[in-house]
Amino acid sequence: MLAAMDDPRGWLGLLCLLLAGAGWGFQVSRRGVTCAGLAVTLIASVIGLTLTTDAFLRGHDLPLVLGLTGSLGAATLMVFSRRDGP
Repeated sequence: MLAAMDDPRGWLGLLCLLLAGAGWGFQVSRRGVTCAGLAVTLIASVIGLTLTTDAFLRGHDLPLVLGLTGSLGAATLMVFSRRDGP
């Protein structure tokens, strides 16, 4: 049986939340949010929240905490990082 830290669903949810946060920040920094980008970001966010909340309810709260704070940090980093081009 897997230990609490070896639960892959919670960590997959963490990855989804981080990618969704970075994707949202990237779209906002380009000054244009597309419908397709918004849909992908929303789907990744919902999947990530579902997986990390499920892990949290089973007693494994680290992916949820890291996913929520990490997605905000990734979005902030993408918005305020300096990039060349459009």
